Amino acid sequence: MKKRTQLILAIAIIAIIAVSIVAYYYLIVPPRRTIKIGLVASLTGSAADVGTDMERAAILAVEEINAAGGVYVREYNSKLKIELIVGDDKTSPADGATVVTKLITEDNVDVLVGGFSSAVTLASQVPAIDHNVPFVITGASSSLVTRRTDKNTSYMFHYCTITDDYSETIVRFLNHTVKPIVAPNRNLSLAILYQNTAYGQGCYQSTINFINDLGLNITIVDAETFGMGDTDFHTQLLKIKDAKPDAVYHAGFTKDTSDAIKQGIADVGLNTLYIAVECCEEPQFYEFLGIYGDHQILESKFGPQAESYLDAVDTYKTTYIERWGVIPGMMGADTYDAIYLIAQAIENAGTLDKAKIRDEIESIEMPQMLIMMKDGIIRFDENHEIDPLCFIEQMIWDGTTLKPYIVYPDELKQRDFELPPDYEPGGP
Repeated sequence: MKKRTQLILAIAIIAIIAVSIVAYYYLIVPPRRTIKIGLVASLTGSAADVGTDMERAAILAVEEINAAGGVYVREYNSKLKIELIVGDDKTSPADGATVVTKLITEDNVDVLVGGFSSAVTLASQVPAIDHNVPFVITGASSSLVTRRTDKNTSYMFHYCTITDDYSETIVRFLNHTVKPIVAPNRNLSLAILYQNTAYGQGCYQSTINFINDLGLNITIVDAETFGMGDTDFHTQLLKIKDAKPDAVYHAGFTKDTSDAIKQGIADVGLNTLYIAVECCEEPQFYEFLGIYGDHQILESKFGPQAESYLDAVDTYKTTYIERWGVIPGMMGADTYDAIYLIAQAIENAGTLDKAKIRDEIESIEMPQMLIMMKDGIIRFDENHEIDPLCFIEQMIWDGTTLKPYIVYPDELKQRDFELPPDYEPGGP
């Protein structure tokens, strides 16, 4: 009986010790879980083509990271897999705020990525700001998303070109390359047709600022606006034609930009040089334009349809096409990079504490990926913005397809710029 009692007592002691060890382990090392990244994308509405590209790119990045074992998080003493939770903002400010609130309060995401359209993102970022959730924005180009003064944007990061980048690249190109050809003895005449949102207004104001600050010989002869989702631009284009521009800078999205260019050429007879911005770097843009895109211009920082210029882009393009059967677009490339950036920041932080992840994103320094940086390093400045290397593509119709070639700056140039065949110069 005594031996039996001793045995029971020994077993009980062992059990207590085992339970204590397990309990202590879980006090020190939390139960293993996934890293929840919330993707905010426009999967429906007027920007659904861009949102779908962002979702596909994010899925690719997550699959690649998880296939390599996940992200090592010191707090858990193990590699954790990423769980991508997608929220559709429906290209609507109100829906954007609603879906981000759900991602934060119901899905309990650790960090957010995505956001397209400045108007939508300025609304959808508010719940993230209010809940102190890091948000790496990859599609809204207004600098207000990290510089607004009515909210604390310390948890907001802008992995995307801003309207300053668009406009500076465009006016430098016009002054350096186009003006010597069409207006060697006078100012180049520029008209701007821009979306009446924070994004379009930013493009317009940045253009004015850079022309003045850089002392460029460019005169804005007309500026017209349109609403997001508009499809008829005849009224604005007729006014622009009367102003006799040497070039037209259209600050819009994929569909409205292609519609405006086609209406300008086919209906209004405004045979000029049209300039689109990089959010139009989507396969659909080339399809929408067709022959009307011949010799027209696209500002960009990611050219999957251009000739090879960066090995990382070639690899990504091949993988994307194999996975999805279509050519990738611009905002997806931003989002792909951002997923890797977030993974690195979490590994550096060694925890899923949001404040510490924020700190590591803020101080990140890593080699450029798909989006080229001017110094080859991904980092954020005091405004939580990157310093990307942008370029100018000229689209050429070869009889069956529209293909872009980089024509500016010189260090990336794939062919010389040429005026459109039916180009008509403007005047002073």
